[in-house]
Amino acid sequence: MKGRPWLVACLCAWTACSGPDLEPIPEIAPDNLGPNLANQLGPQLAALRANPGDVNAAGNAGMLLHAYGQHELAVPFLERAGELDPSQLRWPYYRGISLASLGRGAEAAEAFRECIRRDEGYRPARQRLADALLAGDEIDRSRDVFRELVAADPSDARALHGLGKAEAAAGQLEAAVQHLRRAVELVPAFGQAHYALALAYRELGEEDKSSEHLDLYARHRESEPAADDPLASAAAGLHITAAEYLKRGVEAMEAGRPGDAVSLHVRALQEDPSLTQAHVNLVILYGSMKRSEDAGAQYRSALDAGLASAELHYNYGVVAYGENESGAARRAFDAALEINPDHALANHNLGQMLEEEGRFGEARGGGGGGRRGRAPPPHPPTHNNNHGMGARQ
Repeated sequence: MKGRPWLVACLCAWTACSGPDLEPIPEIAPDNLGPNLANQLGPQLAALRANPGDVNAAGNAGMLLHAYGQHELAVPFLERAGELDPSQLRWPYYRGISLASLGRGAEAAEAFRECIRRDEGYRPARQRLADALLAGDEIDRSRDVFRELVAADPSDARALHGLGKAEAAAGQLEAAVQHLRRAVELVPAFGQAHYALALAYRELGEEDKSSEHLDLYARHRESEPAADDPLASAAAGLHITAAEYLKRGVEAMEAGRPGDAVSLHVRALQEDPSLTQAHVNLVILYGSMKRSEDAGAQYRSALDAGLASAELHYNYGVVAYGENESGAARRAFDAALEINPDHALANHNLGQMLEEEGRFGEARGGGGGGRRGRAPPPHPPTHNNNHGMGARQ
């Protein structure tokens, strides 16, 4: 008889350790998602295949897919992470946002309710719950949550905007106007609040006021109050844009890491092949590393893509001159000056080349009157205001 309680205790412990019954790991072909996401997602999927109960790998995969807008793919990974770790707020939170983005309002609302059960003090989850309820036509419940939010913080323009929309949906137009007017008083450039106010005034037959706020909406269409939402900010930080890769590439070169700089610029072009500055920078980067063939290939690739610029031609001219390809260098400098006749460095270098050939009159007249001597060799790229680089005198 004494053995039975021991047996039951062991079975309970084993059951607790075994974790929840998990769905199979979703099959994803990362290469179909774009190079940035594929590179970030690959290690997480590999870790999850090695250990299907790895909550961090499941959650990180879901966060990455969520951050890049792959919400349909994100949901099962985030659901898996939430099952594996019921204490974490972030997994149901990101899942709720993804579900809301997919138009699955009822499921999104339930995910945000789960967030509140896990951490009732996280205000953005209540805001998103109210939004999801309103999107699902649960107007009275939405109003109740928005009212609680406004009562707790009457200066929250986002909550006032939501409450105004909920009141309008309930047919309470005067109350809607009151809350929406307060929202735009607090944040005059709140575009969506102006739009909701314009609709409410139209329903009330106040066309002049409606037109006024439609004009303000058009002016501030993309503007809204800053959100104090650390979880959303953390996910957004995972989405590395082409511009961010370019910025990091410039920083790597300035730190004396040309290999890393090249890799980061290549990643930028994988994400956005039309990013002219990345082509410009790579030409001179390859030149500074004595990879003249790669510099030439990069130059021709940019030209074939219709991305010619004065800086692109100029940088290739510097590289070509450093390789004693004076004809190619002169053609590149000439091309730079056709685009920008005031390009000082192209004028200077072309002038020096003409002097070397004994064509002093042309050098003084058309080449900028540069001093005697060789044109400058490729210089390390330098930072400019748009994260670009270019060789300089």
